[in-house]
Amino acid sequence: MKKLIILIYFLGILPVVLAQNVQVTANAPKVVAVGEQFQIEFSLNAEPSDELIPSMPDFRALYGPSSSSSTQITMMNGKVQQSVSYTFTYGLQAIKPGKYVIGAAEFTVGGKKYKSNPINIEVVGKSSGTAQSATPSQPNSSNQTQTEQVTTDGDIFVRVLVDKKNVVQGDYITATVKIYSKVQASLGNIELPKFEGFFKEDVKIPQFAPEKEYINGQAYQSGVIAKFILIPQKSGELRIDPMTLDCSVQQRVQNRSRSIFDDFFGSGIQEVPRKLKSKPVIITVRPLPDNKPGSFNGAVGRFSLDVKVDKNNAKTNDAITLKATISGNGNLKLIEAPKIGFPPDFDTYDPKVTLNTKESDGGVSGSKTFEYLLIPRNPGNFRISPISFTYFDIASNQFKTLTSGEFNFSITKGADSLATNVISGRSKEDVQFLGKDIIFIKTNDFKLYKANRYFLGSLWFYLIYIVGLIAFITIIWFRRRIIRQNANIALVRNRRADKFASKRLKQAKIHLGNNEKEKFYDELLNAIWGYLSDKLNIPLSDLSRDTTREIFEKREIDEEIVHLFIQLVDNCEFARYAPGSAGISMQDDYSKAIDLISKFQQKLR
Repeated sequence: MKKLIILIYFLGILPVVLAQNVQVTANAPKVVAVGEQFQIEFSLNAEPSDELIPSMPDFRALYGPSSSSSTQITMMNGKVQQSVSYTFTYGLQAIKPGKYVIGAAEFTVGGKKYKSNPINIEVVGKSSGTAQSATPSQPNSSNQTQTEQVTTDGDIFVRVLVDKKNVVQGDYITATVKIYSKVQASLGNIELPKFEGFFKEDVKIPQFAPEKEYINGQAYQSGVIAKFILIPQKSGELRIDPMTLDCSVQQRVQNRSRSIFDDFFGSGIQEVPRKLKSKPVIITVRPLPDNKPGSFNGAVGRFSLDVKVDKNNAKTNDAITLKATISGNGNLKLIEAPKIGFPPDFDTYDPKVTLNTKESDGGVSGSKTFEYLLIPRNPGNFRISPISFTYFDIASNQFKTLTSGEFNFSITKGADSLATNVISGRSKEDVQFLGKDIIFIKTNDFKLYKANRYFLGSLWFYLIYIVGLIAFITIIWFRRRIIRQNANIALVRNRRADKFASKRLKQAKIHLGNNEKEKFYDELLNAIWGYLSDKLNIPLSDLSRDTTREIFEKREIDEEIVHLFIQLVDNCEFARYAPGSAGISMQDDYSKAIDLISKFQQKLR
C-alpha cells in the first residue's frame, strides 16, 4: 500500500516536471587576469541525455567536467511542484590578454536541443600600466562608456557610469553607481545627485554581490549600489553632479610600541571613516528636429498604437468605452493622451489612465492606456475620425505617426431619453444623474406643523436646561465629597473594616464546614487582627497583645471584652500550633469571634 501511494504521488508530479520550460545558462567571470584560475558553469533545469560543450582553445583546461545535481519538491495550495538543477563545471586558466568569446553549449533534453548563452571573457595583464576596460557587473551593461582613462582614488573609490553620453532629447540613459575596493569596507550614508534636467526612474537591482574587476591592471572588488533610467528634458550639456558615499575602511594603524602579538590578535586594525566622491558626468543632449508634426506630444522611443471600442451600436444614455493603448519602449510616463475629436452629441469624461511599466537596462518598457467613457445623448449615426499618435523614433532618427481606423456608431433612442436634459459638447469629471432634480408630490398621510415654531426658546427648552444644570452641580458636589472622603485613609480603613471582617468570617465558616481546622483558625485570626488594624488605623505588624491592651485601656474598653479577645486569640494560636489537641471547639470559637467583632463595632467607632 505504501509503495502504491508513492507511485501515485510521483505520477502526479510527473506532468508538472515534464511541463516545465527547459532553461540553460552559462556563468563565468567577465574579467580575469593572466594566470588566474577560474570556473565556467553550465546549468539547466532538466536532466540532459547528451551534452556538447564548445572548445576553449584560448584557455588552459585544468579539470572538468564536474557534474552535480539537486532536486527540490514543494507542495503549495494542493499543487505539487518539482525543480531540478544540473550543473557542469570546468576549471580554466587564462593564458594571454585579450577579449575572448566562448560559444554556446548544447544539451539534449527529451529529444530536443537547447543552447546556452555565449560567454564574453576579457583577460587583462597582471600589472599592466595601461587602462583596462572595467567590465560592468550587471547584465546588459556592456554598452556603458568605459573607454576613457580611469583615475583611481587609492584602494577604494566610487563611479557613476552611463551607457550613452550623446543622446537626443527624450532618449533614455542608463546610469549605474558602482563602488570599487581593494580593502574591507562597510558602506554608510549615500547621497545621490539630484539629476537636474533629467526625469529619473529607479531600476531594481539584485542584492549587493561584489565581484572581481580589473582596472589599470589592478584587481578590485566591485558592486552596483544603485541604477537609474535618466530621460533628459532639455537640450544642451547636462551635468550629473558627483555623488558622495560615507564608508568605514579597515586599516592598519602604526603604533610606536608594537607588540609581536598585534599581528596574531589583529589589534593593529582599526575602522577608519572615509568619504568617497564620484566625478561629475557631462551628457550632450541634441534637440529634436524642427519638423515636428502637429500630433507630436513629446513621445520618444519606439511605440505601437491600439484603439478599440466596446460597442458600435447603443441607445441614448448608454455608456460606451473607448480605449487607446500606447505600448513600447521609451518615455511612457511622460506621454500625454492623444487628441480625439468626439461628436458634440456625446458627453465625454476625463480618461482613466492605466500605466504598466518595467524599468531595466533597456529603458522603460510597457504600456499606457487611456480609457474614455462616452455617453450619447441623441439618436443618429456618428463618427470618430482616425486617432493619430506621433513619436520620435530613435533608431531611424525621424518622426513617425501611427493612425487608427475610424469608428462609426449607430445610436437609437432609449426608453428614458425624453426625461433627460441633454447638454452636448461638454466634458465632465464625474458622471451625474440628469432628470432627477424634481421631488414628487407626496400622496400618503403626513403630519403638518405650525410655521415659525421651534424647540429652541420654548418652555420645555428652559425646563430641560435648568434641570440639567442642577443635575450637573449635584454630580460635581457628590464627586468632590467622595474624593475628600477617600483622601482620609483612616476613615476609609475604618469603613472597610466591617466589610473585610465579614468576608474573612464567611471564609472561615466554609473551612468550618469542611472541617479544615488549620485553615479555619488562620482565617479567624486574620479576621480579628485585620479588623483591629483597620478600625484603629494601626499597621498589622505593630499589633500585639500588649499594644492592644494599652489601646483598650486608653479607650476604656470593658474588661470582659478584653478577656474575651485574649482568650479567643490564645485558642486560635493554640489550635494552629497544636492541631491534634483536644478540648477545642471550632464552633464555639467561631461564635466567640462573631460576638467579639460585634462588641468591637459598638465600642470602636
